[in-house]
Amino acid sequence: MSATRSAPLSREALAAAPWAASLAASFAPRGGAPPPRSAAEVEAEVEAETASLLAQRAASAAAASTASSAIPTFHRPKSAVGALAVELRKAAHRIALQHKERGLLEDDELEALWSCVTGVVARRPPDTPPGGSRALRVMPPPLVPDPESESRVSYEELQTVRREFAELLASAEEERADPRSARAALARADERVSQYFSARTFNRFERDRRGRISGRTFMEFVVRHIALTQSRINLGCHDSDADGWLEEEELEEFVARSVPTMAALRNLPRPFAPRYCEIAVRRFMFFDDPHRRGRARISSLLASDALADFNELHAASEDDPRAAKNWFSLAGARRVRKTCEDLDLDGNGTLSKTEFARITHDPRVQDQCHVQGLTSAFVDRVFEEHSLRGPKAAREARLRDAAPKNGVASKDPFIARQMEKRRKQMASEMDFSAYLDFVLAWGDKKHPSSLAYFFRALDVNKTGALTNLEIWTFLKAVHEAWITDPENYELDILDVRDEIFDMVKPEVPGRITLEDLKRCGCADVVFEILCDHTGFWRYDNRESLPRDDEEEGEEEEEEAEEEDGGENAF
Repeated sequence: MSATRSAPLSREALAAAPWAASLAASFAPRGGAPPPRSAAEVEAEVEAETASLLAQRAASAAAASTASSAIPTFHRPKSAVGALAVELRKAAHRIALQHKERGLLEDDELEALWSCVTGVVARRPPDTPPGGSRALRVMPPPLVPDPESESRVSYEELQTVRREFAELLASAEEERADPRSARAALARADERVSQYFSARTFNRFERDRRGRISGRTFMEFVVRHIALTQSRINLGCHDSDADGWLEEEELEEFVARSVPTMAALRNLPRPFAPRYCEIAVRRFMFFDDPHRRGRARISSLLASDALADFNELHAASEDDPRAAKNWFSLAGARRVRKTCEDLDLDGNGTLSKTEFARITHDPRVQDQCHVQGLTSAFVDRVFEEHSLRGPKAAREARLRDAAPKNGVASKDPFIARQMEKRRKQMASEMDFSAYLDFVLAWGDKKHPSSLAYFFRALDVNKTGALTNLEIWTFLKAVHEAWITDPENYELDILDVRDEIFDMVKPEVPGRITLEDLKRCGCADVVFEILCDHTGFWRYDNRESLPRDDEEEGEEEEEEAEEEDGGENAF
């Protein structure tokens, strides 16, 4: 059966179809054509839509800030401020330091405070032991009076001292004509000393069975607090951006400003003053800048032993033998500089690897220890890690490399070759600042900064641990020098390696980390075994050599005999 194909309908036929009207009505907009809108209505609709979008954005931003508030902020970049804001900050910082300095107690005021303490103790009624007068007859009197018990005060007595001392400070002011000004002066005086008489401060001291503290210890605390506050003010005067950190240049300004006020540095030669400032600053930066960022936190400087040793020069005399052992003394600075000049055989101002290796040479044992000095492997690592003094030297090197090279040196091939040769020579030598870092590290090998200094040099592969490979590498250099002396016995490096691991006792066997060296307490011995021929010889002959404390005792006895001889001679 064949299907018949219908002919296509024309446009007029489709329009005349009965279902065309209903289909057109379904697609037509309800209510007819929309009325035309004015420009004000369109603008109002756009503003409403914009406000809705801004509200959604603000809500999402608030939700994001709430979610990110749990993440601690570890970096706060300094915003660029104008010159007026910088001057305003400096003025506010200067006024704050001046206000803090005006609140410090002077020497005569400290004497008045001690008089108040002793006065309160003197007016105290005699103590009655438990049991009354009968127990007083039974208890025997003390054979030797305790001078410390005579200055002990309770918290109530310390508050009496506070009132009396505040009245003394207020009476020293000139404004006593008006009673209101007298009350204001008393309030200001009490505010100056309130921090020393608080309950929190009282609880810091050790108390006896009667709840009293030592008055002398209390006075030592007050004096120490004033000294630290004064040091904080002196350091803060050189904090240009008032961020609590001092750059290396700012520390040099602090040392240069403090030198004229120190009794032990009155005879400091003017030509040697810049070199002295460099020597002093290197100790501050080495021990208080462990990450080598070129700046030190002021709070770390106040808590360090370096600042305490530096402040000792205010009252010490130049001929004091105890001050000669101080790193900041004039004799100590000259000794460090003289040692560096003796090592510098060619006199070019820097140390080569051969010259630097002689730094641990000890002439007292040269007849017994034929090979002395640092090992070649350790010297190479020191020059790789610490030959430049850190951020400042790196910044200067970058500036030199970025300088335009269109001068005479680039035009003359001979001069260019000579300058390039000199540059390579200086790159393979150690400057005076890097030498100071090594001297400080070698002098106090157990300090955390010294441990990090040597660990970076020994950690050849930068794995964070010293394995058999690193230990074997440095012991091999020791063994090569050991076998050059025919009188030495046959040395087994494996036994020395096992002895090092037994001394350190690392948490992970076969891997010595920096934390293991800090915990073991014998890191200085490990460094001398691995890095120094002389130190290894001393360790091998430790049973036959005198101890360091015995040598120090002999030196003190010799100094005492020389002093006695000098007095008898006159």
